[in-house]
Amino acid sequence: MKYKIAVVISLIVFTVGCSNYDNKGFNGDTKRNWHSMGYTDKQGYNLTGYSNEGYNREGYDKYGYDAERYDKDGFNKVGYNREGYDSKGYRIEGWNYEGWNEKGLNKETKTKYDKNGWSREYENEKTKTLYDEYGWSYFGINKKTETEYDEKGYKIDGINRETGTKYNEYGWSREGINEITKTTYDKEGYSIYGYTEEGYNNFGYNREGYDKEGYDRKGYDELGYNRKGYNKKGYSEEGYDDNGYNKYGYDKNGYDRQNYDKYGWNDSKENRYTKKIYDKKGRTFDGFYGKRKRPVILTPNSDIYIGEYDNQGYDRKGYDRDGYTEEGLDEEGFNRKKVYIGEIVKDKQ
Repeated sequence: MKYKIAVVISLIVFTVGCSNYDNKGFNGDTKRNWHSMGYTDKQGYNLTGYSNEGYNREGYDKYGYDAERYDKDGFNKVGYNREGYDSKGYRIEGWNYEGWNEKGLNKETKTKYDKNGWSREYENEKTKTLYDEYGWSYFGINKKTETEYDEKGYKIDGINRETGTKYNEYGWSREGINEITKTTYDKEGYSIYGYTEEGYNNFGYNREGYDKEGYDRKGYDELGYNRKGYNKKGYSEEGYDDNGYNKYGYDKNGYDRQNYDKYGWNDSKENRYTKKIYDKKGRTFDGFYGKRKRPVILTPNSDIYIGEYDNQGYDRKGYDRDGYTEEGLDEEGFNRKKVYIGEIVKDKQ
């Protein structure tokens, strides 16, 4: 009987003892672990979850720091991570990994822009936009194409899309350097734009469209005059055409093609409208010019024509008023006696 009572008591003690162990095998009273029979489990952690060194299963002490004294977010007690940056990305000296401080100043330049001219917000120093003067962003995106290549097929570093080199399929770099000569001119002496060092293309014209003599493809200079000195309307700089008349029909001496001045009088004092010595109001030449100066020039000069004749009496083609040259021949080769001189010369030959 006594034996049975002892067994019952042992079972009760055992059952009560087992009821004091938690799901991790620790006794709440004795602090011992069921599996290791010690004060730590087989992994080395005690009832409160810490090792003898004071770290929990995640590797942190009761203050939340690991053995290197960093918390779960990777920061130490003074707020810096293993790389030396705080939660905002700045080192203790005040600069982030890109070299900027919280005020937006660059570490190297001590200004708002870095040595390449870009701000922390990727604004360009020269243009004050997100693109530089060549149309590239900080990230190498071209403004016009919105890709990493410009309109000519080059990346920001100058590599050509088609060839994978600095030079395009024609042997030119983005900066206009020739692959063979390593200069801005090819072996024929022309630039990427097709001009020589003197500034002329293979047709002989410069960028403005003029040749070395100063004339364009139509034969006019930059003032609009051709090699003979006449503009596109056929007038010289003085305002006369190749026959010597201005746009009003008068030559430099004041005569029209019929030898009348602008008031209608010729040197014979005849009026062009009435074909008489009186005008429509009955005035004579002398009466008309009695109180005014006649607008013509009477200068004895071989280059000056009075009407259509010079002071020797010959017109611009070399014929006198009767139609004969200085040699006495008309346009058909007849002399004043109506003898065909041309025919006589031909027979002699």
